[in-house]
Formats: sequence, structure tokens, C-alpha cells
Amino acid sequence: MSNQGDENAWLVTWSDSITLLMAFFVVLLSISTIDQSKVESLQAGLDQDFLKTSRDLPFTEIEKKIAEIVQTKSLEDDVTVLNSPLGVTIEFSSHLLFESGQADIKSKMVPILTELVTAIKESSSINYLISIEGHTDNIPIRTNIFASNWELSALRATHVVRLLIQKGIPYTNVRAIAYADSRPMVPNVGDNGRPIRKNQAANRRVLMHIERQH
Repeated sequence: MSNQGDENAWLVTWSDSITLLMAFFVVLLSISTIDQSKVESLQAGLDQDFLKTSRDLPFTEIEKKIAEIVQTKSLEDDVTVLNSPLGVTIEFSSHLLFESGQADIKSKMVPILTELVTAIKESSSINYLISIEGHTDNIPIRTNIFASNWELSALRATHVVRLLIQKGIPYTNVRAIAYADSRPMVPNVGDNGRPIRKNQAANRRVLMHIERQH
């Protein structure tokens, strides 16, 4: 009986070895799966970081150059440069670009706008879209040229677009949008029904959105 037990002892050792070997492969497979998952996760993260960098870098460069121009020309009170979710937004006070009730760009502003165009062209390595928005206050206008604030805001935006095209921006990359007084930044009128002059002045503005064009 003892001899039979000794003869079968190798079976136990072999069985234990097979079990240990299977356990080893299970652990190895588990580690391999985890590592692969981590690699895929890391790769996805790197891809997102790369896409974010490639998307944001040109606009960061544009924003920096335009901010430098604004500071050099001491225009901080009338020009605001913002980093918007889709790109860069430049906000101009209307009185900086136009005479009251007029749509022709002031001659002294043409060189400055030209500098902005140069900064955009030099910094942008992407297919961009520039949207020019014209905004007015709530004071109605009615002249031989402008039947309402819609015409005034439309022509102001159009004149800026024309200048951009003249300075080298492709016409397929620009558009003019008129909002009249439909999108005030701050209330034109107070709770007492009286106009707020400071707010009305703030609402008279032109916005330049520089965004990626898909």
C-alpha cells in the first residue's frame, strides 16, 4: 500500500505544478490586460492633449500679439481682447472706429486694423473664420442712409469686413453680422425706465470673433 502511495506521489507534484503554472499564466494575462488598458488610456490622454495644444496654440499666439498692439497703442479703454471657448474675441467701442451715426471707419484706425490683420495672418496656421458683429444701443436712428439701427450695425460690420479683405484676409474667411440693439451687453434702460447713458455707450460696439473654421 505504501509502495502504491509512493508511486502516485509524482501525480500530486505534477498536478500542483500544473496548477501553479496555470495560476502564473492567469496572473500574467491579468497584468498584461491591465497594462494594455493603461497604455490605451495614456495614449488617449496624450492624443487629447495634442489636439488641445494644436487647437489652442495659434489662438494663444494671436491673442498675445493683438494684446501687445492694443497696449502699445494705449487702446485698453476701448479695446478688449478675450480668449473665448472657440478662439479669440476682440471687442471695439464703436466711437473708436466710427463717428456717431456713421459707418465709415475713421482714417486713423485703418493702420491699427491693418496691424491686427497682419498679426492674424502671421500667427494663424489654421483655417480660421473671422466674424464681425455690429451692435448699437437702443436709441432709434432714421436718416437718408440708415432706416434703422439694423442698417447702421450692418453697414459698420460690412465696412470692417471690406477692410479685412483689402488687407489680405480671404473673403471666404470673413462674414458680417448685424444685431442692432437686439443683444445688449448691459441694460440700456434702468428699472425706472430712464436710459443709462454709460450702458448705452458700452452697447455700441463691434466684435471680431476669430475662430477655427470647419
